[in-house]
Amino acid sequence: QIFHRLTHILNAYDICNTPLHTRMLVSTKRLILPHEDEADWKIIETVLQRKFESLASLDSMLNEFAIGNRKCQFFTRIPGRQDANMFDFDALFLFGVPLMIKVALEMPTLFAEKTVPLLLDGDNKSVSLTRRQCACLLAHSFFGSITKKSIVQGSTKLWSFNVSELFFLESVPSALCFLNYFKVLGQEWEHSGERAFWDEKVIVERVGFSRAVGTPWKWENNPKPLVHVRFASSEDHIEDSDADTHVDFANRFVGGGCTTGDTHMEEILFLIKPELMVARILSSYMQDEEAIRIRGALQFSTYAGFASTFKFVGDYKGGHTDSQPTVLAIDALQMNKVQFKVVRRDLDKARLAFDGARIVATGNWGCGAFGNDFILKFLQQWMAASDADVSELVYHTFGHRKAEPLPRIAGSLQSLKVGELWNCVRDASEVASNVFPPPMQKIEFLKQIKMATKLL
Repeated sequence: QIFHRLTHILNAYDICNTPLHTRMLVSTKRLILPHEDEADWKIIETVLQRKFESLASLDSMLNEFAIGNRKCQFFTRIPGRQDANMFDFDALFLFGVPLMIKVALEMPTLFAEKTVPLLLDGDNKSVSLTRRQCACLLAHSFFGSITKKSIVQGSTKLWSFNVSELFFLESVPSALCFLNYFKVLGQEWEHSGERAFWDEKVIVERVGFSRAVGTPWKWENNPKPLVHVRFASSEDHIEDSDADTHVDFANRFVGGGCTTGDTHMEEILFLIKPELMVARILSSYMQDEEAIRIRGALQFSTYAGFASTFKFVGDYKGGHTDSQPTVLAIDALQMNKVQFKVVRRDLDKARLAFDGARIVATGNWGCGAFGNDFILKFLQQWMAASDADVSELVYHTFGHRKAEPLPRIAGSLQSLKVGELWNCVRDASEVASNVFPPPMQKIEFLKQIKMATKLL
């Protein structure tokens, strides 16, 4: 947990200290791409069109675009090492790298008639990109060749889109997942003759409500019944759920530390579905009243473990279907003490994200490094799904000891209305917030919840 918190701090530092030439110009409200500058593009073409003789040539390419004196040796050092023995580097050389270079050089054609708007604070809109356009952006993210020199004017939000960092850091499992994306695309789709595949869309949507106007939903006296909850097996992963909507336990900056070697829930999701990373180049960090929805992203890799035990396993064999689950990115606030405004903020954020979903797969949102209470986060998401008219909530406890009471709690409260459960949560949080010292507040909150529900 300490490492995870430190990583988020370092991610924030990395974003705020990104060199000027990798920043996106916010005042234009559109994505500025490297081919728009003739001099920059000529440099990129020169590097990418050099003779490619071995995987070690990739190190040279990455070093060409590196900032300062950093040197990448990933492709010289890692192939053949035991912790990389599950990855097919020969297939990467034959299929993945040629596609990576080809699609990167296609940028002027792929984006010739495409203006890509940014998704900034307060924007309720979406951006649609083809799979080929996503692959192009991700290839440039790998090479570190987003080199448009922007003049930053006024108030801007800076963000990072630099997958090459994984290779300089030699974050082996994360890097292998990303490379597998291009290996699979090159091996299975580039020469398949199914051109329609490349025209399929990945859609990134930013949604929100006005802080000044308030939410369009009400919790007090809410008459809606609580939705049915299905508890998943402790071994099941959210990304494997048959639900049409999967929750991403997100960082405010969507994707978190996926490009710097962090391997918690959100980062793993973005590594096995790299098309999700495109949201990072489009979106500034989320405000309290916002969520990000991503539709159409495919899974390319399988994995085992979590955090320090995370490792790449191989190709995803689930196949390609016309309907991919929507990924909902929602960030929870850190909860060192019980505060009513924090309880309400996360409840509203979940409700916003769940709008329009049919079946939602979620779990212990914000209960890791951010220290939230397992029971509270379940109750918040349960109320949010119920008011959003979700037909079923699939809840993943991941076998965590602190989540063991949840099925019993759900059974005992199923007959309540949303408004009745909200009264319990609201009153319990208000009482608990007055307890000192703060570490005792969570204990008092649970005590109040138990007392209130027994009286109903």
